[in-house]
Amino acid sequence: MRKIVIIAAMSKEIALLASLLQDKKEEIIGNIHIFSGKHNSDELTIAQSGIGKVCAATATVELIHRFSPDIIINTGAAGSLTPKLKVMDIVVGRQCAYYDVFCGEEEGRVQDFPLYFYPDDNWLKRAASCGAQSAFITSGDRFVSTKSEVEHILDIHPSADVVDMETTAIAQVCYMYKVPFLSLRIISDTPGVDNHEAQYEHFWETAGEQSFALLQRIIG
Repeated sequence: MRKIVIIAAMSKEIALLASLLQDKKEEIIGNIHIFSGKHNSDELTIAQSGIGKVCAATATVELIHRFSPDIIINTGAAGSLTPKLKVMDIVVGRQCAYYDVFCGEEEGRVQDFPLYFYPDDNWLKRAASCGAQSAFITSGDRFVSTKSEVEHILDIHPSADVVDMETTAIAQVCYMYKVPFLSLRIISDTPGVDNHEAQYEHFWETAGEQSFALLQRIIG
């Protein structure tokens, strides 16, 4: 029996996931909304962390202590930094790093930690076999919307594909606690293009169902 924890930032990302659970229990710890129960033969926990690195890291620590997971899967939306990724594409992070950290040595690296954090290799292969595209995810506490912001991020990480606000914080906590990790993100927008806001207009009408369907295939 596997212990699987899924973390998402927003309530829109949680509702469909919670429908997977049998014998569902619901609780709130601090700002973390948690659903737990059974899915097939697995113990499955689904948590809404809130937006940003602090919320994501706090939730990850709490969930590790409380549920001792075999894998933590982060899911949610992200912005594309490359023309090859379009709105509604789903990616799996092959590596992740911060773009808004500087401790005096190397942009993006927290002192005494690696620059890049990596997912569990077996889960990465599983996600790729289910149709997720491989991507370099970079994270920071900013909703990226302008061309200049994109250019700044790519100056720091020229090969980055995707930007979000939680992945790397969760990955760092998992690195610290030696817990396997995976990040799945569905592309919500392409920052810096004309009429950027219009990309969100109908995004959540279908995005949840698409990412949910892929996640179902991955966890089995």
